[in-house]
Amino acid sequence: MQMGEFKLQKEESLRIAAPNVYRRMIETFEKYNIHPYDAHGTVIKTQEGLEITLRLSNHFNEIAKTEISFEQAQRPDEELSCFFEQAAEKCKNQLITDYFKMIKL
Repeated sequence: MQMGEFKLQKEESLRIAAPNVYRRMIETFEKYNIHPYDAHGTVIKTQEGLEITLRLSNHFNEIAKTEISFEQAQRPDEELSCFFEQAAEKCKNQLITDYFKMIKL
């Protein structure tokens, strides 16, 4: 590649590109009573690993991002679980806020 050129990276569904990671996300979100449809996960593959982006809440306007290695994608670890717990907490809080905004209308 020459200077000034860039390559667009392909964004893929988390469920398809990293099923073990998706499964860990679902397990974590279930603990917070968050439905899988309240989070949309995507992955961009890089040379170092995977960039994970979660779009959360009713309008998917909350975003949580992390990068993991290919090893973590195969065998999700505590670090990844911690990321999903933080994302689930963020999503839960946003869903509660959205609910109370809707009630006030």
